[in-house]
Amino acid sequence: MRYFAWLLVGLCSLPAYALTKVDIYSTQIAVNTEEPNADEIARQQGMLEVLVRASGDANVASNSVVKKALGQSSRYISQLGYTQVDGEQALKMKFNSNQIDVLLKQAELASWPAERSNVMVWLVEDNGYDRSIIWEHSNSAIATQLRTEAKKRGLPLTFPVGDFDDMTGIQSTDLWGGFVGSIGQATLRYPVDAVMVIKADGRQLRWSLYDQSPASLGKTQIAPITGGASGDQATQSLIAQVSDYYASKNTSVVSGESEGTVTVAFNGLVNADAFFTLERALGRLASTARVDVAEIRGNNAIVRVALLGSIDSFEQEVLKLGLVKKVDVVEEVTEAVESTQYPEDSALTPEENGQETPIETGVNVSDVTVSDDLKSPVTDSSLEPSGDTKTASGLISKPKLVFEWLY
Repeated sequence: MRYFAWLLVGLCSLPAYALTKVDIYSTQIAVNTEEPNADEIARQQGMLEVLVRASGDANVASNSVVKKALGQSSRYISQLGYTQVDGEQALKMKFNSNQIDVLLKQAELASWPAERSNVMVWLVEDNGYDRSIIWEHSNSAIATQLRTEAKKRGLPLTFPVGDFDDMTGIQSTDLWGGFVGSIGQATLRYPVDAVMVIKADGRQLRWSLYDQSPASLGKTQIAPITGGASGDQATQSLIAQVSDYYASKNTSVVSGESEGTVTVAFNGLVNADAFFTLERALGRLASTARVDVAEIRGNNAIVRVALLGSIDSFEQEVLKLGLVKKVDVVEEVTEAVESTQYPEDSALTPEENGQETPIETGVNVSDVTVSDDLKSPVTDSSLEPSGDTKTASGLISKPKLVFEWLY
């Protein structure tokens, strides 16, 4: 018991470092009142900033699902109001975290958790005469730009407060020379997860990132991550490089069905042209993020649709196409196909079970099973009600909506 007590005392005496929780979903965007649709532009900019921060991907704007969602930015906002930023009118927005997370899944983008490494920044500026350490309250344009860019990307930064302990604990020569032992010792008092030394010489920045605890600096052989940037966008480039590093290290892609996905059955697709016409039309709807074919059998198909809007808005848009009609009695048609049952321990392939190989649709098709040629109408299309159907590719959810082709 005595040894256990000494162990607890020893553990409590160690410095405790914890990840910092970032406010991913809030932002403020200046409004250019001279532009038409200024508020809408600001909302889209705010949503894009939140998506970059949440995913860790600076190129999310090129994603086709994100492009479509940006046009409906107001759907994702939970709080909205006006404020002032540097004397200019700005929109203060908070986006719905669940909806943003669902959108990332629909767009098949990575998600960067809100708990992130806090990076200690030792910034040294060389003005041609001397080199000075930039403290938390120093009047430094570079430090201000670093904070601004880091906030956009959701990268937690800490600057030294510049009190007596800081000023006597480290010198600019220690930082400029890269003396990691002194740097680590001076950083011990701060609850951070990593240390970055930035040397600013005019418009040129050189940086070294030590992705380790301050206590281990100088005691391990871990090499720092280094980089450089210059010009007017130097601080933006630096933060982008460091953010990309941590995002790639900690992000994960969550696949599978989300709360924004609905399973839909389409009956009576008399040929392949009807199927492809319907598929293209569904992909162009404002309420859809992605359309995945789950199964095709004869003239019937089941698709999974990732939604940007509600199920009701999707249903209305589908009916407005004029290509299908809704089957109201869903209970009578719970499955659009009768899938071949495979024993759990069966090693037979679909071909060995008498099925043809999946067709290529040229679109995002996932686990498609085809048993009859789509080009020929099916004479016997009677369907028996059933529960979830297990196919060779897994479980297909019971369709929430059933439609019938009109032509």
